[in-house]
Amino acid sequence: MKNIYKASMNRILKNWIFIGGCIIALVATFVFTANFIGMTGRFETMGHERRMIFMSIAMMGFYTIFVPLYTNAEYRDGTIRNKLIAGFSQKDVYLGTLFSHITALGIMTLCYLIAGIAGGAQISADMLAKNIVLFFALCGYVSVMEFVAMRVQKTVAVAIGAFLILNVAYYIVMIGNFFIAFILKGTALIIGRIIYNTDVFGQWMIHVGLADQESNPGNFTQIIISLVIVLLSVLLGTLGINKRDLN
Repeated sequence: MKNIYKASMNRILKNWIFIGGCIIALVATFVFTANFIGMTGRFETMGHERRMIFMSIAMMGFYTIFVPLYTNAEYRDGTIRNKLIAGFSQKDVYLGTLFSHITALGIMTLCYLIAGIAGGAQISADMLAKNIVLFFALCGYVSVMEFVAMRVQKTVAVAIGAFLILNVAYYIVMIGNFFIAFILKGTALIIGRIIYNTDVFGQWMIHVGLADQESNPGNFTQIIISLVIVLLSVLLGTLGINKRDLN
């Protein structure tokens, strides 16, 4: 798995889509954090730190596209088949690829943080804590995307699956905002809060200050929920994977 991880990282770091994404993360985060475009109203009153966190949601959109396309390309050009011929297991390929995507996410997050600080965001324990929480939430999202990408080999099908997950994530949060604010109480509220926070979009809404605070279970709980999502995605994604046939 270690060799697959290194090889995958080498390809990702040379991938023009990833390089472009990091450049956009730097430029867009800097511009929006400093508010060089002169947006007014709620966006202006957010302040530098909240504007920086607001821009972090773009990474969710990026990895909705990048993870499925990158993995699907490896199916199409025979890279995964060559790894299997070389003696690696499909589980090795799965984990090596997933960890390379999480590392790539870490690199892009670093670009985003540098740009945000350059744009005026003040370094504080609260700011760092929020970004650590969102990083783990994005790790969970990337692991779900990798689950889909490694199980579905058809380009059209994997694209549909990825955007279906994105839409489900959006509607969970929109419906969850209503239920948590007006309907759920007691044990039902606890369960609803957990479901809400399995979604990176939900955690983003909380930390950017756009969600009802009843939705917030606390930073530590959010990280645990995200780690559980990663673990479940890996367990389900690698279940019986070495026995499947690749076309």
